[in-house]
Amino acid sequence: MGSGFVVAVMVGAGIAAQVAILGRASGQLSPLAVSMALMVPGLLAATIWASVTRSWSDVFVVPGKWWWLMLGVGGWLVVAALGFAADRIGVTTTLSLSIATQLAVGVLIDLRTGEASFDSRLLAGLVLLGAGSWLVVSAS
Repeated sequence: MGSGFVVAVMVGAGIAAQVAILGRASGQLSPLAVSMALMVPGLLAATIWASVTRSWSDVFVVPGKWWWLMLGVGGWLVVAALGFAADRIGVTTTLSLSIATQLAVGVLIDLRTGEASFDSRLLAGLVLLGAGSWLVVSAS
């Protein structure tokens, strides 16, 4: 198993923990305020990282791209929306629906860009993930 797989699993665990915390906080405060408050430590961590690795030149390249603002706002809204949803429907249901949707849209993107080709295994994976998501949601 390569490092990419290990990192992906670690990110999945981190997101689950973050959504649980966001859900609880969003039950007491505005999800948008919670999301904004989380950006401050993220900005601090990124600043320290860029300083330690001396990669400020890479950081300054990003605002020159057309997509940076949309992705930043999108990230802020995703965090707020996950907290909002988790407070109302639970962490498991929120993540189940989110992950199944992410995979389906990811497949469409990969098919469109030629990164993947449609075959029976891809279809089976989508069907199984959709069925798993349905089972999780229906059990809630």
